[in-house]
Amino acid sequence: MAPNQDIGWDYATPVGNDRKVAKCNYCGKIVHGGITRMKQHIGHVAGQVEACPAAPRDVSELLKKHLNEGKNARAATQKKKESLLSSINLLNENEDDEDDNVFELNEEEMEVLERKQYKRAMEESRYMRFMEEQRRHSISGGQPTMDFTSGSTSSSMPNLLSSRNKRALSQSFKLKEGVLGPKGVDPYMFPSKNKSIKSLFSKENTKKVGKAVAKFFHFNAIPFHAADSGPYYQSMIDTIASAETGIRGPTGKQIGGEYLNEEMTDVDQYISSIKHKWKTYGCTIMCDGWSTRTKHPIINFMVYCDRDMIYHSSIDRTNKVKTANFVLSLMDKVVDSIGEQNIVQIVTDSESSMKAAGEQLMKKRKHLFWSPCAAHCIDLMLEDIGQMKSIKDAIKQGKRITSFIYNSDKVVNLMKTYTNHRELLRPGITRYATEFIAMESLLRHSTELKRMCTSNEWQEYNSSSKRREEAAEVSDLILS
Repeated sequence: MAPNQDIGWDYATPVGNDRKVAKCNYCGKIVHGGITRMKQHIGHVAGQVEACPAAPRDVSELLKKHLNEGKNARAATQKKKESLLSSINLLNENEDDEDDNVFELNEEEMEVLERKQYKRAMEESRYMRFMEEQRRHSISGGQPTMDFTSGSTSSSMPNLLSSRNKRALSQSFKLKEGVLGPKGVDPYMFPSKNKSIKSLFSKENTKKVGKAVAKFFHFNAIPFHAADSGPYYQSMIDTIASAETGIRGPTGKQIGGEYLNEEMTDVDQYISSIKHKWKTYGCTIMCDGWSTRTKHPIINFMVYCDRDMIYHSSIDRTNKVKTANFVLSLMDKVVDSIGEQNIVQIVTDSESSMKAAGEQLMKKRKHLFWSPCAAHCIDLMLEDIGQMKSIKDAIKQGKRITSFIYNSDKVVNLMKTYTNHRELLRPGITRYATEFIAMESLLRHSTELKRMCTSNEWQEYNSSSKRREEAAEVSDLILS
C-alpha cells in the first residue's frame, strides 16, 4: 500500500513495497531515493533528478512550493533547537542523552525551558554586576557586596574580598565546565558563554526595532529603498543600540542646525585629507557635459586621486556656445585652482569641442595629458555597431518583442513566471548600452520565452482581436 501521508504519493506509485522506489504517474520514470526525489522530479527542481516532461504546470508548481515550505520549516526548527542546545546545560546527564532529550521536546516543553533560561540569564547578569562592583571597590578600598537574589548592594554583608578569602573566592567563582560556583548558588546559573541572552531576545528585539523604524518610514512617506542606500542607516541603528536608555532623539532644529554644521565640518576635513594627497600621488581632472532636468546645459568638473573622487565645480553654460576656446578657458581656471604641479591628466568625453580643448591644453601646459573617456568611447562604438544593417534589424525585432510583452500586465506576469521573476529590460547608463543589454537578455532567456509563447496562457491572454495577429508574429520571432 502506498503511504498517503505525503502529498507526493498523489502523483506517484511505489514500486513493490519499497518506499524508496517510485514510478511517476505522468512519464512513467522510475526514481530511486524516496518520495522527496520524486517530488523534485515532478516539481522540476534541478540538481538531483531529471525534470518530468509530461507533468502539468500547476502540479509542478504545487510540488515545488511544497518542497520549499518543507525546507524552510525544517531550517527554522533546526535553528531553534540548535539555539536551545547551545544555551542550556543539564546537570549529571550524558551529552548524547542531553541532545536526544532536547530534540524530543514539544513546543510547551520548549517554552518552559526558554523561561528557565531567561531566569538563568538574569542571574548571570546579576553575578557579572557583582563581580564588576567588587573589582571597582577593591581598587578604591570600599567593601560593599551584592545580594545575588535581589541584585542590590549591601554594606552589611561580609567583605568577600578580604585578604583572608581572596584565593578561595577566586577559585569558587571560576566559570569553567564542571566546577562549583559560590556557596548556595547553582554554578550553571552562570554559563561560560553569553550566547543565551542573544539567542533568547535577538529575534524579539529585532522585530520591535523593525516595527518602530517601519512606522517612522510609513508616517513620513520616506522611500523604502532609503534603508538600503549607504552605510549610515545601519550605523544609526548600531549607535542607538549601544547607547543607554532614555535618550531623546534630536529635533528638526538640531538636525538642520548644530548637527548639519558638524557634518559640514567633517566633510571639509575629509576633503582636506584628500587634497593633502594631491602633491604625493597627483590627481586626474574629469570633465563632462550634462543637461539638468530643466534642460539647462552644464559642465561638471571632478577630481580623482588615490581611489577617491570629489566634486570640484559646475558651470552653467546657458546662452553660451560650447566652443573649444570656451571649454579651454574653463579648464585653465580649474587647473589654476588645483595647482598645475598636482595634476597628471584631464579626462573628457569625445565630443569635438572637448577633444579640441584637450589638445590645446596639452600644447599650452606641456606636462599635462588629455585622454578621452573610455566609457564614452565604448558608447560611440555601440552606436556605430547598432547602425550596421543586420544588427539594426535584430535590435528592431528585439524591441518589437519586448514592446509587445510589456504592453500587457498579464503577459508580463506570465513572462516573469517562466523567467523566474527576471526582467527582460534593464536600464543601462546610455541608450545604446540598454539596447544591447536587452538583446543579451532575450538571448539568455530564449528557451523560457519559447516555452511561454507556446503555452495555453499565451493563447488565452492574446485571444482578443487587437492582439491575436500581432501575438502570432511575435511568436514567430521568438521561435525563429
